[in-house]
Amino acid sequence: MIREALPQDAAAIEALYRILLPDQQEVHVSPLRISQIAGNPESFLYVYDVAGEITGTLHLHLCMDALSGDRPIAVIERVVTAPQLRGKGYGTELMRYAEETAASRGALKIMLSSNARRVEAHHFYTQLGYDGNGSRLFKKYMNE
Repeated sequence: MIREALPQDAAAIEALYRILLPDQQEVHVSPLRISQIAGNPESFLYVYDVAGEITGTLHLHLCMDALSGDRPIAVIERVVTAPQLRGKGYGTELMRYAEETAASRGALKIMLSSNARRVEAHHFYTQLGYDGNGSRLFKKYMNE
């Protein structure tokens, strides 16, 4: 079952993020932050819950855009499924659920980012209809 994350899901989501970000030392998911996300009507942290076990997660953001009238742009981040459960359709179901949410809110398009080394993930996104051709992602981390 796909549902919005609850504060008590923090440890399970953190474990999935550690799989997604193996080179990152500082991976911490706070129950308080999950509560804050749940209180934001433009942000959705979804989990795939199989009999009480969190098997996957993704984060959907709806962003206002000056060029698209009153339609938001959707951004999907941190898509991850437990490695031993990949290929069973959980990731596809999570993505479709997020797409349905974005469509129900009138989103013009969905953008997502994926680490350049995650070739299997790129194949997965291509199978779902996402096109990475002609696009590049640039990011800058803001340090304290």
